[in-house]
Amino acid sequence: MSGLAHFFEKEGLATIIVALVREHVEQMRPPRSLWVPFELGRPFGEPGNATQHSRVLLGALTLLDGSGPGPILKDFNDEKSMTDTADNWQFPITLESDSVKSELRSLIPVWKKARRRHGRSTVGISGLSPEQAIEFIDRYHSAKPAPNPKGMSVVARARFAIDDIKALYLEAATAVGNPTSNQLQNWLWQQTIAGAMILKFQEKARTSENKNLQLIAGSLVPAERVISRC
Repeated sequence: MSGLAHFFEKEGLATIIVALVREHVEQMRPPRSLWVPFELGRPFGEPGNATQHSRVLLGALTLLDGSGPGPILKDFNDEKSMTDTADNWQFPITLESDSVKSELRSLIPVWKKARRRHGRSTVGISGLSPEQAIEFIDRYHSAKPAPNPKGMSVVARARFAIDDIKALYLEAATAVGNPTSNQLQNWLWQQTIAGAMILKFQEKARTSENKNLQLIAGSLVPAERVISRC
């Protein structure tokens, strides 16, 4: 999208990028960008939250009033739009806390219940079982990393393993009740060992000498979740 923005601007059309991955717009330098601290796939925030959507849209449109040389990159930071409107929600059971593996074992029955409730699941794109995905990420930076099956690079496997872990946990959290997206994300990143593991992985990926690993680091965890956990 940043590349298209440059093209359209050359043709005389004003553009605004609503960006979810800050690193991308910092490198591509489109003329006007509003960085938003939401999870991937939701650039305007919480589904169904019209007030929040309006705040993001107005924040983006104000970039058209900016003066001076570009590129313009502004952060969207509106606490009013980040609050939940649903009733209090809690994960239906207390998960084991001895290790990330024991946490996963206690979560699996709840995930299966959620899968029956919704009749679908997005878990599996890594080609690993949930247990293998957890082990792959948990041991990725260790002296003895988990084996990587043929057919996918190590970095791609790590990216998709993390996607599977996030999907597994978030799907499990919908087994009972109707939590909001913000409640789900708060639970995953603030209250689970798996969330802490992924955050740790991301920090190591950011400083890795592997350029491909650096490239995926910015899209693993929403930026505001990194801040809230620290």
